[in-house]
Amino acid sequence: MSFLHPLALFGLAAAAIPALLHLLHRRTPPELAFPPLRYLSEAERQSARRLKLRHLLLLLLRTALIVVIVLAAARPLVPVRGGGEHEPTAVVVILDNSPSSGAVVDGRPVLDHLRVAARGSIARTSTADRVWLLLADGVIRAGGREALLASADSATPDWRRLDLVQAVARAARLVHAEPLPGREVHVLSDLQRTALATGHADVPPGVRVLSLAPARGRPAANRGIASASVAEGAVLVAVTGSDGGEAAPLTVRIGTRDVGRALAAPGAGAAVSVALPPQRTGWWVGEAALEPDELRADDRRPFVWRVAPPARVASGPAAGPFLAAALSVLRDARRVGEGRDVIVGEVPAGSTGRWVVQPSADPALIGQANRALAARDVPWRWGAAGTPGRLVSRELEQIAGTQVTRRYRLEPTGSGGGGGGDVLATVNGEPWLVRAGDVVLLGSRLDTAWTGLPAAPGFVPFVDALVNRVVAGAAAVEVAEGTPRVEFHVRGADTIGATVFALDARESDLTPATPELVAAAFGPDALVLNDARLAAERFAGTRRADASALLLAMALLLAAAELGVATLTR
Repeated sequence: MSFLHPLALFGLAAAAIPALLHLLHRRTPPELAFPPLRYLSEAERQSARRLKLRHLLLLLLRTALIVVIVLAAARPLVPVRGGGEHEPTAVVVILDNSPSSGAVVDGRPVLDHLRVAARGSIARTSTADRVWLLLADGVIRAGGREALLASADSATPDWRRLDLVQAVARAARLVHAEPLPGREVHVLSDLQRTALATGHADVPPGVRVLSLAPARGRPAANRGIASASVAEGAVLVAVTGSDGGEAAPLTVRIGTRDVGRALAAPGAGAAVSVALPPQRTGWWVGEAALEPDELRADDRRPFVWRVAPPARVASGPAAGPFLAAALSVLRDARRVGEGRDVIVGEVPAGSTGRWVVQPSADPALIGQANRALAARDVPWRWGAAGTPGRLVSRELEQIAGTQVTRRYRLEPTGSGGGGGGDVLATVNGEPWLVRAGDVVLLGSRLDTAWTGLPAAPGFVPFVDALVNRVVAGAAAVEVAEGTPRVEFHVRGADTIGATVFALDARESDLTPATPELVAAAFGPDALVLNDARLAAERFAGTRRADASALLLAMALLLAAAELGVATLTR
């Protein structure tokens, strides 16, 4: 039990007033011998017993009356299961307005249903509560009830995906830090299984996690474009979606012109290839589109590619047999031509052209090679031998994970120890592939005695990227989450790369999570409830009813009983 006005309990001291008055009014009459009245002694003893009983009853009634009135003034709150007010509670309402919430189910978007549930949670809060609202953007919003209601009502499907497991963990830590009697996290989401497939939220003891159950029935069949990329004159489009989705026509456009069509079915590894017509040199933007279905956000995906003439490459004797063989394959495929736009394998001695440089096989020549790099104003040098390890690279995925057994450390020579240029690959956290201006330095020779790269399937594509893109300063096409669009990266007057923003492909699978998966993600004590049960369980752990009205009614009964005893027993 708790009290809204606990200071009023000091009034319980007044319950001693009737007892004090009773003691003060007690008096012992003098005893005088009066023989004619001796026969009345027995009657007097009986009357005295009745008077003592009456006084004791009045004392108890008056004391109880004061106690009940004081308790009513303190407004006690007693635990109840339904209705009533609740004790001060810290609550985070997670409204998952990820892209999948825009799916249309039973004629209306899923987000409409989630917004109603969020409004129900926020509207039940009081000024004594601490309330936060978490949306798909990951920002935890604090504020008053009206401000948070407005934020929930104005929420629209976001292009960003919410990590539900991480969101619940953050929310649980936040409410657990609050010194309030109640701590709750309300999860209002479509509970996609892909959102709960990995990870586990560490929910502290005492924090209740209440989750809205997904709609019953079969999930909406959906198809979405997972990726679209261009290679070898064709666009490769991967299609994903919910289980049971049917094949649908896929259209590839460049600008406003349709350049190809295919039939695409969702599924793991499902992809179609659509040939692209030859384009002029430059950057080109296209779009892959499916026919509209229940989730419109994943029906379109942009893609971008660069059309450039093959680099004209020359290789010297220092290039080695493996690099020479890779260049021969690229020449046969017309990916490179003859010329000296790019020179591979030699230390840059001239002042023109682009260079791909690997260290000398003779350690005695490393000093001479470093002097040649300094003469070319390259702010890097080969240092001492480095430890073996595996390659790590985000820009050149074809070499990631390849073992390097022998290498030189690439060390910056700029002032302050920072070299200019870009580090494109590392081994054990140390630079292994560096681009500085129009020179690319390797920490190892491209030979099987130094690295397993020449024997790897990605070796020829790696050499292709080196001579056609990396040494020219062009970046790879990156993919990021956000509103579908293409943003180009510019260096000076040159466009050196692009980023394609699109939907996270996991949002296309609308299959809801099973109760077992929810328990594994949110903890075994998490409750998955339908709308009615969620409304009943909100703040149920701290729900209290004001018992002051019942106490006032009891006070009236006590007052009536006291009046009756005082008047009828005279």
